[in-house]
Amino acid sequence: MRYLRALTSGQAGSVTIWGIGLTLVIAAFAGVVIDTWRVFAERQDLAGMADAAAVAGATAIDLEHLNNTGEVILDPALAEERALTYLEHQDGWNDDIGHSVAGSLDGAGITVILEADIEFTLLGPLLPGEDPLHVTITAFASPNVIVP
Repeated sequence: MRYLRALTSGQAGSVTIWGIGLTLVIAAFAGVVIDTWRVFAERQDLAGMADAAAVAGATAIDLEHLNNTGEVILDPALAEERALTYLEHQDGWNDDIGHSVAGSLDGAGITVILEADIEFTLLGPLLPGEDPLHVTITAFASPNVIVP
C-alpha cells in the first residue's frame, strides 16, 4: 500500500491538467475548421451572386444599335440596372455587402464586384482585436453571339 501511495503522490491533478489542455486544443482546431468552412461558404455565395448578376446584366442588349448596325453590344445603363435588380432580390443580399456594377462604355460587357467582411465566430475569442477577413469577388459577362 505504501508503495502505491509513493507512486501516485506527486501526480495528483495531472490528468485534469492534461484534460483541460486537450480540450483547449480540440476547441481551437474545431474553431479553425468551422470558421474556414464558413469563409468558403460565404465566398461561394458571393461568387454565385456576382456571376448571376453579371449574366443578368449581359442580357441588356442595345436593340436600337443592333437593328441599325447588326452589332451586338450592351446598353450600359440597362445592364447595370438589371444586375442591381438581380442582386437586390437575392436571399443572402444585405447592406453589409459592398458592390460595384459597371457596364463598359463600349458595350462589350458588364463587371460586378462584391465585397464583404467575414467575422470570425469561434476563433474570435482566440484572436481578440483581429480584423475580419475581407473577401472581394469580381465577375464579368458579355453577350454571347453565336453565328450559324
